[in-house]
Amino acid sequence: MKLSLLASTTTALRVRADLRRAGATAVFSFVVLVVVATFGVPQSPDLTPRLVTFLGAVVFAVSAAIAVRSTANELARVVGARASAGTASNLRLWFTMVGYVLVGVLALTVLHVPIEKLLLSGAITGVVIGIAAQQALANLFAGLVLLTSRPFEVGSWIVLRSGALGGEYHGRVVGIGLTYTEVVTEDGPFSLPNAGVLAAATGPRTPPEGSPADGPRAPGDLERGASMIVGRGGTGMR
Repeated sequence: MKLSLLASTTTALRVRADLRRAGATAVFSFVVLVVVATFGVPQSPDLTPRLVTFLGAVVFAVSAAIAVRSTANELARVVGARASAGTASNLRLWFTMVGYVLVGVLALTVLHVPIEKLLLSGAITGVVIGIAAQQALANLFAGLVLLTSRPFEVGSWIVLRSGALGGEYHGRVVGIGLTYTEVVTEDGPFSLPNAGVLAAATGPRTPPEGSPADGPRAPGDLERGASMIVGRGGTGMR
């Protein structure tokens, strides 16, 4: 009991530390960015103003990177409480990458480094990638909507009705990822694309008699969850 309380207290302190660090460094980065953008002279003929501007840009980049990382950690903690650890890790990685790119663009902008061509090339590349990966992006954004709106949670017994998914699914949700939702049915485990799940009609279902209250909670429990459902001989059909 004491160990559990100590672990909870340690986690809470770490969470508050991440929040404080993210807020403080974000405010500090914004102030430094405004000062450098207003008073910086990166193209001055004198060395001192250029050096001060460069150092200001470096301070902004470092503090903003700390803010991005702390925010990503807090975001991963919040998402991890609703989905799997893998989903939280992937979301933290993507958020960190996007945040670092944004910080780099802002730092180059205050230094008056021409990045118009770079931005144009990135925009064209983004459009091409978006068209090529349309389905994957649709699943990704649908996964974010499912994690925030929470029409169901990991461990919930649900029914999904969708023609795009090939019919009807009854079972327990054992994982909600960024691209797929893991559901264990009487026919076995299924990985359903999030875009189809978001568009499907869904609702709660009464668990079969004798089912455990918590059930399988992670994708690694798929086979065990499937065997439990089949062994109970429930009535749901895919």
